[in-house]
Amino acid sequence: MKRFWQCLVAVLALSSCTSVEDFGIYWDKGFIDPALEGTWKKLGLPGQDSNSIPGPDLWRFTRDGSRYSLEGINPTDRTAEPGVIEQQKADNQRRMSGRTLRIGKHLFLMQRNPDGQGEGAIERYDVRRGTLQEYYINNGAAVEFLKAKHPTAKNIKRNVGEGEYVVIDMFDDEVFQVLSEIADNPAYWLLSCRYKKVL
Repeated sequence: MKRFWQCLVAVLALSSCTSVEDFGIYWDKGFIDPALEGTWKKLGLPGQDSNSIPGPDLWRFTRDGSRYSLEGINPTDRTAEPGVIEQQKADNQRRMSGRTLRIGKHLFLMQRNPDGQGEGAIERYDVRRGTLQEYYINNGAAVEFLKAKHPTAKNIKRNVGEGEYVVIDMFDDEVFQVLSEIADNPAYWLLSCRYKKVL
């Protein structure tokens, strides 16, 4: 369940969020994007069953000072075992903090625990005509880019272990620069889910 919430539900199955060990000073460079405020219902992707796409059924962004309180809400399976039902209810009550960071021409949602402790995540998004679209990094292309252009990068790199995906340790100027180089290139981003604003 920890990974489930670190990626804010929307990204578990496809590993569509990029994990961030520590946002450092870049958390304070983030801002509130008024376009996110409210409740969003999952639309999924064209031609696909929305239940097969990772992400909560509802996203709720509530302003909390200089950040958003984020809730990912899914229906509770009333036919499940009591322990499973209690876990589902507890998951729906969890909150994350979110702020927006502009990189290139695009917006990225930084997500972390409200106390700032523990691993967080970052993903690209846009809001157009009442639709929130979330994008995840194309890990294969991004790993190749890092190998070719930034082989000695310290804080943004390929994971250690199985699979190939991008991980970020300390989000610093180096990380910002690397992401700036690919932020505007659609070859490095894949649409993961779409949401419609309902409140």
